[in-house]
Amino acid sequence: MRALSLFLLVLLAAGARVPPSQAAADAYLAELKGRANSLALHEDHYWRILLHVRPGIAGTRSLVDDPRFFLSPSGKTEPAAELSATLDGLFDNTADPPYFCRFPARYAWLARSLEIDPTRIPRPPPCPEVDNILRVIDGQSVAMVFASGYVNSPASMFGHTFLRIDSRLKSPLLSFAVNYAARTDPADGGLTFTFKGMFGGYQGFYSVMPYYDKVREYSNIDQRDLWEYSLNLTPDQVRRMLLHLVEMKDIATDYFFFDENCSYELLFLLDAADPEARLTETMDRYWVIPMDTVRAVIGAGLVDNVVWRPSRAIQIRHARSLLPDRESDLAVEIVDGAAPAGTVLSEPIPDATKARTLDLAALLAQYRIAKKGMEHKDFQERFHAILSARTRLGSVEEVAKPLPVPAPPEDGHRSARAYLGGGWRGSEGFLEAGIRPAYHDYTDPPGGYTQGSLIEFLSGAVRWYPEGDRFRLQQLDLFRIESLDPFDPIFRKKSWKVRMGFQTREFTEEKDGLVTFAEAGIGGTIRLREGAVAYLLGEVEGDFSRDYHGAYRIGGGGSMGVLAEPVRGWQIWLEGRGIWGVMGETGEGPDLSASLRQGFRIGRDLSLKADLSWSVTRHVERTEGTLTLNRYF
Repeated sequence: MRALSLFLLVLLAAGARVPPSQAAADAYLAELKGRANSLALHEDHYWRILLHVRPGIAGTRSLVDDPRFFLSPSGKTEPAAELSATLDGLFDNTADPPYFCRFPARYAWLARSLEIDPTRIPRPPPCPEVDNILRVIDGQSVAMVFASGYVNSPASMFGHTFLRIDSRLKSPLLSFAVNYAARTDPADGGLTFTFKGMFGGYQGFYSVMPYYDKVREYSNIDQRDLWEYSLNLTPDQVRRMLLHLVEMKDIATDYFFFDENCSYELLFLLDAADPEARLTETMDRYWVIPMDTVRAVIGAGLVDNVVWRPSRAIQIRHARSLLPDRESDLAVEIVDGAAPAGTVLSEPIPDATKARTLDLAALLAQYRIAKKGMEHKDFQERFHAILSARTRLGSVEEVAKPLPVPAPPEDGHRSARAYLGGGWRGSEGFLEAGIRPAYHDYTDPPGGYTQGSLIEFLSGAVRWYPEGDRFRLQQLDLFRIESLDPFDPIFRKKSWKVRMGFQTREFTEEKDGLVTFAEAGIGGTIRLREGAVAYLLGEVEGDFSRDYHGAYRIGGGGSMGVLAEPVRGWQIWLEGRGIWGVMGETGEGPDLSASLRQGFRIGRDLSLKADLSWSVTRHVERTEGTLTLNRYF
């Protein structure tokens, strides 16, 4: 009797694993499709998140461009067809890898939405790759990380965002980072890179890597601060995000610098975790700046805590500020190999100063090796000597000046700007309106932005002169980028500028015309005091207009100026500039100008600007003044 009972149990267990007949499977598939149609699941917000669908001028379409992402030939533009094909895949065990494993987020959502009975479908095979990813990452929580802008790289001048997936381990450095970026061609130069990035010439991919590698890349090498925004997502929500990340593995999307970029694409992962946030909907605009996506995450109530991780460069500058010049120079000599680390111990200075000197030397050595500025063997020998000397000092009690925490980037003004105002040019008054999609100039409120950087794209202004009833495109900068980083004996930064666009200039007392121009400059900047710098740049400029003799002028010269913040909320930019023609039109004298531009902060997203300038162009002298009210959005 006992043997018979055991046989029946084995038979029942085996019967439970027998897949349904083809007729039964077809009937259940039809039932599920009917239920999906009645619920209009193809219009469900979450389904469109999983497909990366965004309504546009050309109609509803997925932003994913890789055909391998779609099971239906028309899946990119027809969510209903893709849903039907996905249900077909649930009953297909011939695919390799199985569709259940290839699209785990889709099937998990369909199982919940349609209350799928697992006993009525072919048993899905195990998914060891998916299980292994979930096990290794062990996602328990998520942080959005913002890397501050890096003006020397076209891809990073607006900053960059990525995600950190935290596990049960205590240290965030042992977490994994999720990144979205364009896969570029190393042979592409700056102009080629910019053109391809703006017009979809690259493909973007999601990737997963150790968080430590991202900290090393941004903080240690590129001198960029990291701001870590801890999100209040549950482990179940993190799991949903990771399942969708599996679906996006090695899947390409066309990368566009201004909208379908690193920051926007990450929002689909966060929406997959928490669809109620609707982050991709809040960024339905023609340009997406990384910091704007951080503000969207904050606005959705997802942020619990913010941590600042200063760059190695900021730590070095701060450590130097705590030392006299002799000791800071000695730290550099130790790293350069010009003095042994033990020299510090014999210096007639307090132990606290000795400790700070060796700490600075350690920071600088780590920075040099990260930048590949010294041989690995030299680093090992000198770093070991620095640590040994520091250990011999023992415990040193001191009250060190803490590293000042800057304003968080989300406290800065929004990236787009529009303004209205008026003024006079010569003896004639005008009204002026302008708009700038991105990003920041020297007279904008500085909080939350990289000091000494100016980045503007498609910044334009139009004027109306009532007296002559004339409208003019006063200026349109296709791009304008400047970096005024004060010279430092350790970092030895250069200052530079590039600009290209259109501008209305005067050719005679009675005639003006539109000029196409391109200019570039390089030089240096020094710090006058805290909040004030002075710069000197050598420049070249090319101007093109049919109003020139020969239709062009190429010249050279330079500019010098001062940036200052006399009191909080008041920005001053004083500049003098001269360009002398050397090719084309050269006989009409130099273009000379002097300007005083001021910005007054009224609120985070509101400012008043007052500009006064003097110029001489083709012997025509003019003074000009404007007053504008600026709104950031």
